[in-house]
Amino acid sequence: MNKVAASLIFPLLLTACVSQTSPVDTQPQPQPITEPELSAGLASLETRLLSSMAEQNQQQSNNSHAFMAALQQDIKNLKKQINRPIVTPQPSTSTTKVTEPRKEETLDGKLVVGETEQVWLDIVNDNFAARIDTGATTSSLSAQDITVFERDGKPWVSFNMAHEGVDEKLQVETPLVRYVRIRQASAEDIERRPVVELTMRLGRFAQKTEFTLTDRSQMTYSVLLGREFLKDIAVVDIARQNVQGKPLRPAPAPAKSE
Repeated sequence: MNKVAASLIFPLLLTACVSQTSPVDTQPQPQPITEPELSAGLASLETRLLSSMAEQNQQQSNNSHAFMAALQQDIKNLKKQINRPIVTPQPSTSTTKVTEPRKEETLDGKLVVGETEQVWLDIVNDNFAARIDTGATTSSLSAQDITVFERDGKPWVSFNMAHEGVDEKLQVETPLVRYVRIRQASAEDIERRPVVELTMRLGRFAQKTEFTLTDRSQMTYSVLLGREFLKDIAVVDIARQNVQGKPLRPAPAPAKSE
């Protein structure tokens, strides 16, 4: 090939290569929307939005009704509980009830007595100051003019009791229980004393108590309470006096209708 021909062919080949390696990229153009299509799309969107809002309103309304119904039921239940009578629960039988003891009693219910106490004797309807003596076995009562006699075939005894602050002596007649022999610590002789049973009251406690009769006019206290009386009902605190206070007097007997 001569130079003239080569110069004519080479430009043609170069043009063909450029046309094959550099194609022109083309993008599809969007189609324009019409006015009816736009109106239909907006209407559909509005319908869906209104439906969603209606469903949400209905759900909120249902929740509100359920909440109000539950609240009203709670209020009714509360009113029933308020109007219900209060019942104090009873202690279980399996537990032990612990109670505080009275100040004048021990835990096991015994009386606490001091060195001296006030006692009430039903037979004379009066109070007497009594000395508590744990060294004496039996209780004793101050008596003068002691006389033993028989009534309805049974032994009785009469005697006079002296009362502090009262000049007149109190005369007593009561059945004779027995005799006892007492040995005084200050004397060698044995004294034979009559024994009587009288109802005595000490604090809240009242029972028939045996007393030996002897003249205690030289003593400070006309009544002495010994161990036989104390052992079952009382403990002694010698550092105190009149722990039990005034004894409970018996209630007066109702008047008999004629």
